[in-house]
Amino acid sequence: MRRSSCGRGMEALAFLLLLAACAISPMQRLERNPDILAVVGRYFITRSDLAAALTYNQVPDTQDPLIQSRIWDSLVNSVLILNDAATGPVPPAPVGLGPYSDPKVRDDQTGAALEENVYSKINVLPGEVERYYQQHLADYRRGEGLLLRTILVPGLKQARDAERLLSAGHSFGDVARLYSVSPDRGSPQYFQSSELPDYLRDPLARARPGVPTEPIRVSDEFYQIVLVQKRCTSYVLPLEEVAPQIRLTLSDAKGDRLLKEYLSSLRQRFQVVVFWSKLPFRYQKETP
Repeated sequence: MRRSSCGRGMEALAFLLLLAACAISPMQRLERNPDILAVVGRYFITRSDLAAALTYNQVPDTQDPLIQSRIWDSLVNSVLILNDAATGPVPPAPVGLGPYSDPKVRDDQTGAALEENVYSKINVLPGEVERYYQQHLADYRRGEGLLLRTILVPGLKQARDAERLLSAGHSFGDVARLYSVSPDRGSPQYFQSSELPDYLRDPLARARPGVPTEPIRVSDEFYQIVLVQKRCTSYVLPLEEVAPQIRLTLSDAKGDRLLKEYLSSLRQRFQVVVFWSKLPFRYQKETP
């Protein structure tokens, strides 16, 4: 029996629909999936991945789009780094994060990659520290005050013992290293007059430069012996005192620059496609 023209038409339509379905690319399928928010290299990111990241950062219920946007940026960057750390052949189509959906597992993996590609390359040279110091001298200038050395001891007995050693001619630094529980261990420290605690104002007003004070009661348990090294109308903190903080500042700046360069190189190697209309918040770009 000959099939009707209507039947043949339906078969043709079904065949065309099948061809159309086959013609849909993997990316189009992912874009049509309401749960998938982005594709980053070999991985895709889902709504549940974003929710887990918000919870991990202790803001699961935040409605602040700025906070949501920064956590989203961090999530995308971490998945970029996962691509760099991944081994094995690239899958024919993007896949889910699998075990890396757990933010803690993901952090452990990306942390190792960042250590290798960013943090291990941070090196601050002594010349850079000195140059920064010279360029920012105004930041280290202080007003009128005192250059002091202190010995902090727990109890009057130890204070008297330290006082006897000082009276016997032992150096303030040696006695401080022996007795003081303060981290500075008798190292010179500059205090502007406005910064001095009230309990020191009168004793230091009477103190002679180079002569240790008698033990000064700080609290029920602690006593302090103070040496006024110099009275100053102004003072510039020395390089050796501020060098650790300068080194940290320069390290942070270098780390930020290297991280930006690393992420930029990853974006050139791995495709990042965000389906902006599906983000469950209004994305706000980070201002420089």
